[in-house]
Amino acid sequence: MQKISDLPKRPARSQRLEQISRRINLISNHFPIKFIQQNQAINIYSVDFDPPIADDARKLREEIVKLATRDLQTQRLEEFTLRGRNIWSSINIQDRLIATVTFQGQEYRVLVEHKKEYTLQDLSETTVNPVTQSINVAVKRSLREMGMIEIGRQSKFYDPRDIDCNRHGLKVWRGVKTSFQMYQGKPYLQIDFASRVLRDQTALQFMMSLNTRNIQDIQNEMIGLSVLAAYGNCRIYKIDEIDFTVSPLHSFQLQDGKSITYQEYYKQRYNIQIRDLQQPLIVNRDKRNQDKIIYLVPELLTMTGLTDRQRSDYRCMQSVAQYTKLTPQQRDNEIYGFYQNLRKYLNKQNIQLSDDQNVGGFQLQAPRIFMGNKEYQTDQSGFFMIKDPVFQGSHIRDWFMVYQSRGKNDDDDVDFLVSELQKQGDRIGIRIEKPYYVVLKDNNIQNWMQRLTAEIGDKPPQLIVTFINEKDKDRIYGQMKKYCFQEHGISHQNILSKFLKSKNPSSVASKIAQQMSMKLGNPLWAIPKPNGISDKTMVIGIDIYHKLLTNRRSCMGFVAYLESECLNTFARPIIMKEGQEMCHEVGRITVEAISAYFERNGKKYLPDTIIVFRDGVGNAQIEALKQTEILQMKNAIRSINKNYNPQFAVIMINKKINDRFFMVNGGGGQNQQKQTLSNPPSGSVIADKITSSNFDYFITAQYVTQGTCTPTHYRVLENDTNWSEELFWQFTYYQCFNYQNWTGAVRVPSCVQYAHKLAYLIGDTYQGTLHKRLAHLQCCL
Repeated sequence: MQKISDLPKRPARSQRLEQISRRINLISNHFPIKFIQQNQAINIYSVDFDPPIADDARKLREEIVKLATRDLQTQRLEEFTLRGRNIWSSINIQDRLIATVTFQGQEYRVLVEHKKEYTLQDLSETTVNPVTQSINVAVKRSLREMGMIEIGRQSKFYDPRDIDCNRHGLKVWRGVKTSFQMYQGKPYLQIDFASRVLRDQTALQFMMSLNTRNIQDIQNEMIGLSVLAAYGNCRIYKIDEIDFTVSPLHSFQLQDGKSITYQEYYKQRYNIQIRDLQQPLIVNRDKRNQDKIIYLVPELLTMTGLTDRQRSDYRCMQSVAQYTKLTPQQRDNEIYGFYQNLRKYLNKQNIQLSDDQNVGGFQLQAPRIFMGNKEYQTDQSGFFMIKDPVFQGSHIRDWFMVYQSRGKNDDDDVDFLVSELQKQGDRIGIRIEKPYYVVLKDNNIQNWMQRLTAEIGDKPPQLIVTFINEKDKDRIYGQMKKYCFQEHGISHQNILSKFLKSKNPSSVASKIAQQMSMKLGNPLWAIPKPNGISDKTMVIGIDIYHKLLTNRRSCMGFVAYLESECLNTFARPIIMKEGQEMCHEVGRITVEAISAYFERNGKKYLPDTIIVFRDGVGNAQIEALKQTEILQMKNAIRSINKNYNPQFAVIMINKKINDRFFMVNGGGGQNQQKQTLSNPPSGSVIADKITSSNFDYFITAQYVTQGTCTPTHYRVLENDTNWSEELFWQFTYYQCFNYQNWTGAVRVPSCVQYAHKLAYLIGDTYQGTLHKRLAHLQCCL
C-alpha cells in the first residue's frame, strides 16, 4: 500500500466556495470508535491442527477451537478470538500452548504459538495492520453473537430468520455490511443495510423444473446464475458450467494426495449426506485463475436472485422491494438499529461506538444548459427537458432503415416510425429526410449483412437504423455493431419493436431522433466550463469492462474531449488480457489523443491542462495504477515536446461503496423528533470529517427519488494543477451533465460514462477495434 506522502494533499478552498454553493446538514452511516482502555495490547497467535484441517472448513475449525477453549483457559489464555488460522487476544503468553479434543470420533491437537504484539496506537490510515483486523474480528464476533451468519468475504452478515415471499417462491435475508475506516486519523465503523434474495429451491430442483433433458438448454438457463453454499464458509458462487460427465460418485485428490469421492468428502468434512448420487456437478472457475476449478453439488446449493419471469412480474418486484429497496428514513432506521445492538456487544471487547452521525456538506449550484438560442437553469433535481431546438441541429439526409417485412403490418409499423421520427425531429431542429428502405424477408443476420454490403457499395450512408423484435436482439445486435463500427465506420441506431407499444410513442420517437443526431456528431446541449478552468483543457475518461464468459478478454474504453466545451470526442477501445486491470497501452493512446486535440484545434495549440478520470479500479490497486498507467501518461506527455508541461491531474472513481449520506430536513434544535431524512440533492459534496487526510471527496450528482442514493467517491492520485479544492468539485459535477443520453446529471463525469459504454459494447459483442471514421464522433455508440 502507498504511503500517505505519495498522494496529493488537499488544496486550499477559495472565497468562491460561498458563491457557488450552500451549506447543508447531513448524517452518515459512519460511527466514531473509541477504545475503553487506550493502552490495551493485541497479541497474535498462530493456531494449527493435528491432523490438518482444510482451509475452507471454517465451521470445523471453530467447533474444535470451541471445544479447546476450557483447556486453553487453564493455560492462562483466558479470552481470545479465532480469525482464520490465527488467534487474537489481549493476553501475552510466550509459551507454546497445546490442547487435545475429540470431535465426531476424531482426536485433534490444537497448537497455539505467540507471534507478535501490537498496541492500538499502531492504527494507520493507509495500511491494514493487525489492530485494524482485530477490530474487524471484534465486530464479526459480535455479529455472530447476535445470531447472524456471514456470507462470503465482504463482511456481510445476515439474519437467517428470512422473510418469506411464498407467493413468488422467494425469501429475503436482511442483514448488515460493516467496515472499519480511518478518516483524518480518527477511527470509524461504517454500518450499512444489506439484503440477499434467495429462491425457495435448490440448484437441483431448478434444474429439474426446466423439464428438459437437453444439456445445452440446461446450460443456457443456468450459466451465469449465482448460488449459495450454506455449508463451510457460506459462500456465493457463480455457475460457469454444468459438467454432466461427473457426479458425486466421482473421485478427486485432496491436498495430501489421497483420493476421495465427493459423496465421502461432504460426509467427512461437513457431515452432509448427498441423496441424489447421479446428479451432474456445477463448475465454478476462479475469476483470477481460470485453471482453478471448484466442483459443487447442485442438491446442496440454494438459488439466489430473481428469474426473468419474476423480474417481469410487477407484483413480485413490488413485494421484494419493500424489504430491499428502502427509503433514506427506513435505511437509517435499520442502520441505527444495528448500531444500538452492536454497541452492547462491542463494549465487552474494549470498543465503544458513538452515535455522532452528523457531517457537514455543500450543495453546488447546477450548471446552465445551452440549447439552440436559449439558456436554461436546471432545478434542484438537475433534470431538464428538450422541448426547443437543440444546441446543434442536423440534417439526416442519407440513412438506411433496415427491417424484416412479413407483410403489410410490418411495413405500416416502419412507416409510422419514420413519420414520428420526422415529426418529432423537426420540432427540435433535427431534419430527417425519408430513408432508403432495406427490406429483408427473413431474420438471418448473414443475409442482412450481404444485402447491406450490396446496397452500400462505395458510398457509406450517414447512419444505419435497424428495426428488430426483442427476441432477435441478442442474435442481431452484436453482429450489426461489428459490421457498422469495425468494418464500415458507419453510425448505427437500433430500435426495438416494443417502441410501438409504449404509452407515449411521440416522446420515445423524440429520444430516438436525438440519439440519431447525436451519433452523427451533433451535440444536443452544451455545458459552460466553470470559472477558473482553462480554455485549453482536455478531459479524459477511462473505464474497463471485464467479460465474464470463458475465453473472453477485458476491454478498456478511452474517451477524450478535444476542446473545453466537451463537444467532440476521441474514442478508442483497447482489448486487454482476460481479467487484466491495468492497461499497458495507455501511453500510446494518450499521445494519439493529444495529437487529435492538436488537429481539432487547427494545429494552433496543445492542451495546457489534462484531467483524467479513471474508473474500474479499487483502493488496493492505487499503487499499481500509479506505477503503470499514470507513469505511462506522464512519460507520454513528456514525449510530445521537451518543453511541453501541461497541468495534470488523475482522479480515481469508486462507485461500489457502502458510504451513505442522508439530508436532514426540518426539526433541528429542540425539534429533533420532527426531523425527516431524504436523499441528498443533486450537487451534494462531502469533503470533511468522513474523508481521508489526502485529497478525496464524495459527490451525489444524480437525483434519486426511489430507494437510497449511493454517492460517488473521488480520490485524487496525481495533481500538479493550481486549482482550488472547490474547483475540482465544480468541474466534476458539471461533467456529470454532459452525457447526452440523459437529460440530467449521471453518477459519474460524462467522459467516464462514454468510456464505460464503449468498453461494455465492444467487450460484450465483437471485441475488436473501432473504425477510424467513428473515433471523433460524439457518442458514436
